[in-house]
Amino acid sequence: MKKVLSLLVLLVAVFTLVGCGGKDETLQMLWWSDGTEGDVMQDLLDDYEAETGVVIELVPVAYNDYEARLATMISGGEAPALARVTEGHLNNFKDSILPLDDVYTTSGFTNLFFNSDDEVISLPMDITANGLFVNLDLLDEYNVDYPTSTDEGWTWENFETEMSKLKDQSNVANPGIFDHQAHRFMPLLYQNGVEIWETPYTESNLTSDDAVEVVQMLMDFYETGFLPRDAYVTKDSASLFRTGQYGFHLSGNWNVSNYQDLDFNWTVVRMPEMSNRATILGGKSLAAFKDSGLEEEAQDFIAWMAEAEQHDYYTGTVPYLTPRLGATVDYGDFTAEYNVFLSEIAATDNAYVQDWLAQVMIPGMYPIINQFVEDAASGTEGTALDLLTQLEADLKAAAPTE
Repeated sequence: MKKVLSLLVLLVAVFTLVGCGGKDETLQMLWWSDGTEGDVMQDLLDDYEAETGVVIELVPVAYNDYEARLATMISGGEAPALARVTEGHLNNFKDSILPLDDVYTTSGFTNLFFNSDDEVISLPMDITANGLFVNLDLLDEYNVDYPTSTDEGWTWENFETEMSKLKDQSNVANPGIFDHQAHRFMPLLYQNGVEIWETPYTESNLTSDDAVEVVQMLMDFYETGFLPRDAYVTKDSASLFRTGQYGFHLSGNWNVSNYQDLDFNWTVVRMPEMSNRATILGGKSLAAFKDSGLEEEAQDFIAWMAEAEQHDYYTGTVPYLTPRLGATVDYGDFTAEYNVFLSEIAATDNAYVQDWLAQVMIPGMYPIINQFVEDAASGTEGTALDLLTQLEADLKAAAPTE
């Protein structure tokens, strides 16, 4: 009788495995962090496991390696169930991402991304915008004048004059730094009235006099030492700003959370401008991938994350600018900083927003523009017009043909 019972137990176990497909029910979520958002997401994953019994493993990957890692997993038939993604990732991997129109109420969110069948393929988790972080201790020590409200502006010429007061000071490594990601620089084109695409993707304004003026200004910043060329070697501007030896950091709003523990006083001020104000809208999302073997479970989690309680906890705790329409997020001690980013977004003409959406639809666009700005920073690859001519050619060659 004991042998019969043992056999029955074994058969039940076998059929249970077959019924489950014999697969590991733990979902993998590929992730990178700029600040505290990984910790906040882990809190939510713990809550989800307690509520549903479903285990989701957060798999951290350095951002510089992220796209290559995701591409390798997809091409190797080992796509993660879930991943944090940018617009560039969504565009480059859209054929491998599950549609979500019937998973959550997409009309409740802004900054949605669609595939070629006009289906929503991600859950927006935050909105990003470029902005200017400043080290208040250094600026005040050396009497640097800077805007103190969103109503007060300054030009790039004013900016350079004031920040140059920090040059050659014993406790200053450099007046400041720009992120090495080129989409931190691209709003300067919009600030000078340059739309990248006159007609996507056949006619651009990249070789116009206004575009050349902007790139020449950037090249001069590096040539004179106002911006450090070695920042493009380290490619970790946030860590440099953390040292307290730089007066400014042109970056994105996610560093509001990343800089909560700095040893010096800092804030966000209005970006300098040219003929007008402008920023670039971006954001990160969650996507579920085909062929993970856990597609339904991944979509279930996205539906849960789209609910107000979870979504607002994420954006409010990090904190991030929220893409959920009608949400009320308390930014607490960082309300002033977030209001600057919101003012930059509000001041950006919709024509530039649409132009950037056309730009991010180009496969592999980010490496192309990153190389362009790196060449401008190095000062070894030709004139501003040469670089822009090459950028135009590279973007047209990579642009979608349909």
